[in-house]
Amino acid sequence: MNLASRFRLLALVGAMASVWPLAAQSPTGPIAPQPGVAVQQPPAKIGVSVALVNTPVTVRDSKGQMIHTLDAKDFRVTDNGIPQHILHFDMGGDPLSLVVLVETSSRVDPILPQIRKSGIVITQTVVGATGEAAVIGFNDSVDKLQEFTANADKIEKTFTDLQAGTSGSKLYDAMAVGVEMLSGQPQPTADKPGRRRVMLILSEATDIGSGTQFGEVLRQAQLANVTIYSVGLSTTRAELQAASRDTTPQVTPPGTFGTPPMPGTVQTPDTEAARLGSGDLVPAIVWAVKHAA
Repeated sequence: MNLASRFRLLALVGAMASVWPLAAQSPTGPIAPQPGVAVQQPPAKIGVSVALVNTPVTVRDSKGQMIHTLDAKDFRVTDNGIPQHILHFDMGGDPLSLVVLVETSSRVDPILPQIRKSGIVITQTVVGATGEAAVIGFNDSVDKLQEFTANADKIEKTFTDLQAGTSGSKLYDAMAVGVEMLSGQPQPTADKPGRRRVMLILSEATDIGSGTQFGEVLRQAQLANVTIYSVGLSTTRAELQAASRDTTPQVTPPGTFGTPPMPGTVQTPDTEAARLGSGDLVPAIVWAVKHAA
């Protein structure tokens, strides 16, 4: 060991020796204040701002019909068993800030014609005359197709122009973008109505490729008082609807038939397909999928 190494070792040992007695002599309990020194007291009151928490409620009678005649006095809200004061109560009259998330992956391409028609339903029955809506499309990317607008024509046109993209489905990333957009909209408070923050998701119940965690986006939605509704899309049904409906082999020239008609019937392509057992079974399969137990 050379001289420089020995010097560093001695210096290290010396430093450890000087620290050890200090650690050994530290008090085992709380340090008593010195005489004449004022003890700092904690503040008597701490005030924090808490956002108004929205609690959506749906009440139905024994027949399943919705009840619209209730008032705030008919409800009791508790937080960990502690009753809470209801500051604001309404029957859905506050205007909406609505974000619609639409899956545009290649898997839902066969049912996009039906999805495109839903724009007018959303503008007329959900958003209404006082609300506003934004539209987000997502597949392998998340795209803001329409910023917040109260113009029903713009919203409906956005739905009409929906196009299928790639096979991904970044649902959680799209939800995070939707929550961020809604967080910038005014929400109801005790002294002013504001807008209810709502997210409507038209998608499969799967996520493919998102970097956002599901629990995190739900926590952000809760903190921002965002109410989430979802409408599931079935890719199985989409695949069935995309299947070819013409399964009858054409072995004769168009407009002619290779066998005579059944007695007393008019010979058409549909009757021939049914008679030969090669008719269109897709509607029956779709029905079976929808009504399977």
